[in-house]
Amino acid sequence: MLARGLYGRRGFRMEIRERALPEPGPRDALLRVRACGVCGTDLHFLRELGEWTPLGHEIAGEVAAVGAEVSRWKPGMAAVCEDVTLCGACEMCKSGRTGLCRDGLTLSGQPGASDYLLVDERMLVPFEGIPFDAAAMVEPLAVAIRCVDKLRVSPAKSLLILGTGAIALLCAAYAKLLGAGRIVTLGRPGARFDAALPVARAFGADEVRSFATDERFDGALVAAPPSLAGEAVNYLRCGGTALVAGVAFDEGSKRATLDVSDMVFSKKSLITSIAEPAQGFPLAAQLISSGRIDAGRIITHRLSMEDAPEKLENCYREGAIKVVLQEDV
Repeated sequence: MLARGLYGRRGFRMEIRERALPEPGPRDALLRVRACGVCGTDLHFLRELGEWTPLGHEIAGEVAAVGAEVSRWKPGMAAVCEDVTLCGACEMCKSGRTGLCRDGLTLSGQPGASDYLLVDERMLVPFEGIPFDAAAMVEPLAVAIRCVDKLRVSPAKSLLILGTGAIALLCAAYAKLLGAGRIVTLGRPGARFDAALPVARAFGADEVRSFATDERFDGALVAAPPSLAGEAVNYLRCGGTALVAGVAFDEGSKRATLDVSDMVFSKKSLITSIAEPAQGFPLAAQLISSGRIDAGRIITHRLSMEDAPEKLENCYREGAIKVVLQEDV
């Protein structure tokens, strides 16, 4: 069969291409994509990457067909799809260090922003009771869960979050759920900051600022360009830890200046987090399905895949937090 998918490159140039999909193998599942979120990484591709690349990895849909050996999935079942699934067989997986797996199952070059995907059944996670656009937020929430857990946010500890995008807001929501103390979100003034302000407050941020602060925090989380890593470390009190989850491809945004001597004397730490292989999807799905985290609140714009090449860039000019591509828009 033929499947359509969205590809993009620098200059917000996008095109929909057709590709041939084989029949499902014994352990494969054919997923009909019902919603796919546009990630910050997709935006980096569209702003900075010269080569054409598949777009989308925040995927929710329903199973359309399965291979002969698949027993867990049936056509019609709702599922979110991981973009990189740990293999379970490499040295790291067998040593219990699954976060270091480098042999995981992938989308094999397929854009998540497609009408159909053919994937290994192990890449799918079930969900129920929520619409497909909200289910597509399982992936960014899982990213936020990993960030907050790795930072070891704990009850009563203060947290500064640099950024007002989807990951920053979901980090605030999950940290609040864990009982974090004072949470402050710091962002740049503008249309997205204005859109994020009520969401951040609803998610539990005690204060949302668009200016520097003299306050010091137990932890700082950079869900923004990594060039802000030094600023995050400066906001730490003695013994604090900063985590960087943001990425960039341009030289000015991907490098940071650090006062390492101050870090040594003040016993500060700097760590990073990347959500590959995917972990935390079941928990994220449960938190959204139960209503404990209303992840759908971060969705500000919805487009069809056909409208994305013409309208997606303007969504971000309007201050979009999260754009979801849906088949029924």
